[in-house]
Amino acid sequence: MFSICKKDLKLFFGDKRAVMLTFLLPIAMVTLFTFAFSGNGNSEEDVNVGLIHAVSGNSILMLLFSMSAIGAGILEEKEKGTLKKLLISPLPAFHILYGKMLTGFVVSILQLTILFLFAWLVFGLQILPHITSLLIMIITVGFACTSFGILLASVVKSRAQVQGLSTILILLMSALGGSMIPLFVMPEIMQKMAVVTINYWGIQGFYDIFWKQLPIADILMRAGVLLGIGFVISGVSIYFFNKNVLKLI
Repeated sequence: MFSICKKDLKLFFGDKRAVMLTFLLPIAMVTLFTFAFSGNGNSEEDVNVGLIHAVSGNSILMLLFSMSAIGAGILEEKEKGTLKKLLISPLPAFHILYGKMLTGFVVSILQLTILFLFAWLVFGLQILPHITSLLIMIITVGFACTSFGILLASVVKSRAQVQGLSTILILLMSALGGSMIPLFVMPEIMQKMAVVTINYWGIQGFYDIFWKQLPIADILMRAGVLLGIGFVISGVSIYFFNKNVLKLI
Protein backbone atom coordinates (compact mmCIF):
# COMPACT_ATOMS: atom_id res chain seq x y z
CA MET A 1 0.00 0.00 0.00
CA PHE A 2 2.73 2.45 0.97
CA SER A 3 4.85 1.44 -2.02
CA ILE A 4 1.94 2.21 -4.36
CA CYS A 5 1.41 5.56 -2.66
CA LYS A 6 5.12 6.39 -2.94
CA LYS A 7 5.12 5.47 -6.63
CA ASP A 8 1.99 7.48 -7.38
CA LEU A 9 3.23 10.55 -5.52
CA LYS A 10 6.48 10.43 -7.45
CA LEU A 11 4.58 10.27 -10.73
CA PHE A 12 2.21 13.00 -9.63
CA PHE A 13 4.89 15.52 -8.68
CA GLY A 14 6.78 14.65 -11.84
CA ASP A 15 3.79 15.77 -13.91
CA LYS A 16 4.00 19.57 -14.13
CA ARG A 17 0.51 19.87 -15.59
CA ALA A 18 -1.03 17.89 -12.74
CA VAL A 19 0.82 19.96 -10.16
CA MET A 20 -0.32 23.22 -11.74
CA LEU A 21 -3.95 22.10 -11.93
CA THR A 22 -3.86 20.84 -8.34
CA PHE A 23 -2.14 23.78 -6.65
CA LEU A 24 -1.87 26.85 -8.89
CA LEU A 25 -5.36 26.76 -10.43
CA PRO A 26 -7.11 26.62 -7.02
CA ILE A 27 -5.01 29.57 -5.84
CA ALA A 28 -6.12 31.55 -8.88
CA MET A 29 -9.76 30.60 -8.25
CA VAL A 30 -9.57 31.56 -4.58
CA THR A 31 -8.02 34.91 -5.52
CA LEU A 32 -10.68 35.62 -8.12
CA PHE A 33 -13.60 34.73 -5.88
CA THR A 34 -12.11 36.54 -2.89
CA PHE A 35 -12.19 39.80 -4.84
CA ALA A 36 -15.66 38.97 -6.18
CA PHE A 37 -17.22 38.14 -2.81
CA SER A 38 -15.42 40.60 -0.55
CA GLY A 39 -14.57 43.46 -2.89
CA ASN A 40 -17.98 45.13 -2.52
CA GLY A 41 -18.39 44.60 1.22
CA ASN A 42 -19.82 47.52 3.13
CA SER A 43 -18.14 46.57 6.38
CA GLU A 44 -15.18 44.62 7.70
CA GLU A 45 -17.53 41.79 8.63
CA ASP A 46 -18.83 41.57 5.04
CA VAL A 47 -15.26 41.41 3.74
CA ASN A 48 -14.37 38.64 6.21
CA VAL A 49 -17.44 36.59 5.28
CA GLY A 50 -16.60 36.99 1.60
CA LEU A 51 -13.03 35.85 2.19
CA ILE A 52 -14.10 32.86 4.28
CA HIS A 53 -16.60 31.76 1.67
CA ALA A 54 -14.20 32.24 -1.23
CA VAL A 55 -11.50 30.16 0.44
CA SER A 56 -13.68 27.39 1.88
CA GLY A 57 -16.08 27.07 -1.06
CA ASN A 58 -13.47 27.05 -3.80
CA SER A 59 -11.00 24.90 -1.91
CA ILE A 60 -13.57 22.10 -1.62
CA LEU A 61 -14.78 22.55 -5.21
CA MET A 62 -11.26 22.32 -6.62
CA LEU A 63 -10.32 19.50 -4.25
CA LEU A 64 -13.19 17.36 -5.52
CA PHE A 65 -11.92 17.79 -9.08
CA SER A 66 -8.37 16.95 -8.00
CA MET A 67 -9.46 13.79 -6.19
CA SER A 68 -11.62 12.61 -9.08
CA ALA A 69 -8.57 12.95 -11.34
CA ILE A 70 -6.43 10.91 -8.95
CA GLY A 71 -9.16 8.30 -8.64
CA ALA A 72 -9.37 8.05 -12.41
CA GLY A 73 -5.74 6.96 -12.35
CA ILE A 74 -7.00 3.49 -11.38
CA LEU A 75 -8.87 3.17 -14.66
CA GLU A 76 -5.95 4.60 -16.61
CA GLU A 77 -3.73 1.89 -15.15
CA LYS A 78 -6.36 -0.71 -16.07
CA GLU A 79 -6.45 0.51 -19.65
CA LYS A 80 -2.65 0.47 -19.89
CA GLY A 81 -2.34 -2.99 -18.31
CA THR A 82 -0.47 -1.75 -15.25
CA LEU A 83 -3.26 -2.77 -12.89
CA LYS A 84 -3.17 -6.33 -14.19
CA LYS A 85 0.54 -6.56 -13.39
CA LEU A 86 -0.12 -5.35 -9.87
CA LEU A 87 -2.87 -7.94 -9.38
CA ILE A 88 -0.67 -10.88 -10.32
CA SER A 89 1.95 -9.72 -7.83
CA PRO A 90 1.88 -10.91 -4.18
CA LEU A 91 0.26 -7.60 -3.28
CA PRO A 92 -3.34 -8.01 -1.97
CA ALA A 93 -5.89 -6.47 -4.31
CA PHE A 94 -7.37 -4.16 -1.68
CA HIS A 95 -3.90 -2.65 -1.09
CA ILE A 96 -4.12 -1.18 -4.59
CA LEU A 97 -7.26 0.74 -3.70
CA TYR A 98 -5.91 1.78 -0.31
CA GLY A 99 -2.69 2.93 -1.94
CA LYS A 100 -4.63 5.17 -4.31
CA MET A 101 -6.69 6.51 -1.43
CA LEU A 102 -3.56 7.27 0.57
CA THR A 103 -2.10 9.10 -2.42
CA GLY A 104 -5.24 11.19 -2.79
CA PHE A 105 -5.36 11.89 0.94
CA VAL A 106 -1.76 13.17 1.00
CA VAL A 107 -2.39 15.41 -2.02
CA SER A 108 -5.66 16.69 -0.54
CA ILE A 109 -3.97 17.67 2.73
CA LEU A 110 -1.26 19.49 0.80
CA GLN A 111 -3.77 21.28 -1.44
CA LEU A 112 -5.96 22.50 1.42
CA THR A 113 -2.98 23.49 3.55
CA ILE A 114 -1.44 25.52 0.74
CA LEU A 115 -4.74 27.28 0.01
CA PHE A 116 -5.30 28.31 3.62
CA LEU A 117 -1.68 29.39 4.02
CA PHE A 118 -2.10 31.46 0.86
CA ALA A 119 -5.27 33.05 2.25
CA TRP A 120 -3.42 33.86 5.47
CA LEU A 121 -0.33 35.35 3.83
CA VAL A 122 -2.09 37.26 1.03
CA PHE A 123 -5.54 38.13 2.37
CA GLY A 124 -4.95 38.04 6.11
CA LEU A 125 -7.25 35.15 7.01
CA GLN A 126 -6.61 34.55 10.71
CA ILE A 127 -5.69 30.86 10.82
CA LEU A 128 -3.20 30.83 13.71
CA PRO A 129 -5.75 31.30 16.53
CA HIS A 130 -7.77 28.40 15.10
CA ILE A 131 -4.97 26.13 13.91
CA THR A 132 -6.13 22.99 15.75
CA SER A 133 -9.73 23.27 14.53
CA LEU A 134 -8.49 24.05 11.02
CA LEU A 135 -6.27 20.97 10.93
CA ILE A 136 -9.17 18.78 12.04
CA MET A 137 -11.36 20.15 9.24
CA ILE A 138 -8.60 19.87 6.64
CA ILE A 139 -8.06 16.20 7.52
CA THR A 140 -11.75 15.28 7.50
CA VAL A 141 -12.59 17.26 4.36
CA GLY A 142 -9.58 15.71 2.63
CA PHE A 143 -10.68 12.22 3.64
CA ALA A 144 -14.26 12.73 2.43
CA CYS A 145 -13.18 14.23 -0.90
CA THR A 146 -10.62 11.47 -1.45
CA SER A 147 -13.26 8.82 -0.85
CA PHE A 148 -15.53 10.53 -3.36
CA GLY A 149 -12.81 10.49 -6.04
CA ILE A 150 -12.12 6.80 -5.48
CA LEU A 151 -15.84 6.00 -5.61
CA LEU A 152 -16.17 7.55 -9.05
CA ALA A 153 -13.31 5.42 -10.36
CA SER A 154 -14.91 2.30 -8.87
CA VAL A 155 -18.41 2.63 -10.32
CA VAL A 156 -17.58 3.46 -13.95
CA LYS A 157 -15.73 1.53 -16.62
CA SER A 158 -13.42 4.06 -18.28
CA ARG A 159 -11.41 7.18 -17.55
CA ALA A 160 -13.55 9.17 -20.00
CA GLN A 161 -16.68 8.23 -18.05
CA VAL A 162 -15.05 9.42 -14.83
CA GLN A 163 -14.29 12.79 -16.37
CA GLY A 164 -17.84 13.28 -17.61
CA LEU A 165 -19.58 11.99 -14.49
CA SER A 166 -17.27 13.83 -12.09
CA THR A 167 -17.86 17.17 -13.82
CA ILE A 168 -21.63 16.81 -13.55
CA LEU A 169 -21.68 15.57 -9.96
CA ILE A 170 -19.09 18.02 -8.64
CA LEU A 171 -20.74 21.04 -10.20
CA LEU A 172 -24.13 19.88 -8.94
CA MET A 173 -22.83 19.28 -5.41
CA SER A 174 -20.94 22.56 -5.41
CA ALA A 175 -23.96 24.55 -6.56
CA LEU A 176 -26.23 22.83 -4.06
CA GLY A 177 -23.72 22.73 -1.21
CA GLY A 178 -22.79 26.41 -1.31
CA SER A 179 -19.39 26.44 -3.01
CA MET A 180 -20.54 28.76 -5.78
CA ILE A 181 -23.14 30.88 -3.98
CA PRO A 182 -23.30 31.38 -0.19
CA LEU A 183 -25.90 29.05 1.23
CA PHE A 184 -27.62 31.71 3.33
CA VAL A 185 -28.83 33.52 0.19
CA MET A 186 -30.38 30.38 -1.30
CA PRO A 187 -34.05 29.36 -0.95
CA GLU A 188 -34.87 27.38 2.18
CA ILE A 189 -35.58 24.21 0.22
CA MET A 190 -32.07 24.26 -1.27
CA GLN A 191 -30.54 24.88 2.14
CA LYS A 192 -32.20 21.70 3.37
CA MET A 193 -31.09 19.71 0.34
CA ALA A 194 -27.51 20.91 0.76
CA VAL A 195 -26.92 18.61 3.74
CA VAL A 196 -26.42 15.65 1.38
CA THR A 197 -23.22 17.17 -0.03
CA ILE A 198 -19.63 17.13 1.16
CA ASN A 199 -19.40 20.81 0.27
CA TYR A 200 -22.05 21.77 2.81
CA TRP A 201 -20.40 20.11 5.80
CA GLY A 202 -16.95 21.35 4.85
CA ILE A 203 -17.99 24.95 4.20
CA GLN A 204 -20.12 25.13 7.34
CA GLY A 205 -17.21 23.73 9.32
CA PHE A 206 -14.88 26.44 8.07
CA TYR A 207 -17.59 29.03 8.76
CA ASP A 208 -17.82 27.74 12.33
CA ILE A 209 -14.07 28.18 12.71
CA PHE A 210 -13.43 31.56 11.13
CA TRP A 211 -16.76 33.39 11.32
CA LYS A 212 -18.60 32.01 14.33
CA GLN A 213 -15.30 31.13 16.04
CA LEU A 214 -16.81 28.13 17.79
CA PRO A 215 -14.75 25.94 20.14
CA ILE A 216 -13.21 22.65 19.00
CA ALA A 217 -16.00 20.63 20.63
CA ASP A 218 -18.51 22.17 18.21
CA ILE A 219 -16.18 21.69 15.24
CA LEU A 220 -15.96 17.98 15.99
CA MET A 221 -19.61 17.51 15.04
CA ARG A 222 -19.02 18.70 11.49
CA ALA A 223 -15.79 16.73 11.34
CA GLY A 224 -17.59 13.61 12.56
CA VAL A 225 -20.16 13.86 9.78
CA LEU A 226 -17.39 14.22 7.19
CA LEU A 227 -15.60 11.18 8.63
CA GLY A 228 -18.84 9.23 8.47
CA ILE A 229 -19.37 10.26 4.86
CA GLY A 230 -15.80 9.25 4.04
CA PHE A 231 -16.09 5.81 5.66
CA VAL A 232 -19.45 5.06 4.01
CA ILE A 233 -18.19 6.11 0.59
CA SER A 234 -14.97 4.11 1.12
CA GLY A 235 -16.98 0.99 1.93
CA VAL A 236 -19.08 1.42 -1.20
CA SER A 237 -15.91 2.04 -3.21
CA ILE A 238 -14.36 -1.23 -2.04
CA TYR A 239 -17.49 -3.15 -3.06
CA PHE A 240 -17.64 -1.65 -6.55
CA PHE A 241 -13.86 -1.88 -6.98
CA ASN A 242 -14.05 -5.64 -6.46
CA LYS A 243 -17.19 -5.94 -8.59
CA ASN A 244 -16.43 -3.66 -11.53
CA VAL A 245 -12.72 -2.90 -11.77
CA LEU A 246 -11.08 -6.18 -10.81
CA LYS A 247 -13.33 -8.41 -12.91
CA LEU A 248 -12.55 -6.34 -16.01
CA ILE A 249 -8.82 -7.02 -15.80
